[in-house]
Amino acid sequence: MPFIATRDLRIYCESMGVGQRVLGIGGTGGDLRRFPTVFEMLPTQGFEILAYDQRGLGQTSRPDKPYSLADYADDAEVLLEALGWDQCGVVGFSFGGMVAQELALRYR
Repeated sequence: MPFIATRDLRIYCESMGVGQRVLGIGGTGGDLRRFPTVFEMLPTQGFEILAYDQRGLGQTSRPDKPYSLADYADDAEVLLEALGWDQCGVVGFSFGGMVAQELALRYR
């Protein structure tokens, strides 16, 4: 894993733990190379946490075109599909919370 190729991005992601699946979406400026990451903000005992760098942040590529909140939600959905995660909880922090809500409205 750590990179998943999508329609216009290479998304960097990591997972940790075992148990009920949870997608953790970091906030503006969030980067899995910088403390604190989603893994420090969520309990890992009893959960498998999937986190990723959003478009243009960290190790995920940045498309050379304007993008919207819907694009961020699409990125999360494409990542879940690529990893075969049909169901999971979703937790977002700061801007990641807005992405989580858009994901829930559009796909879940």
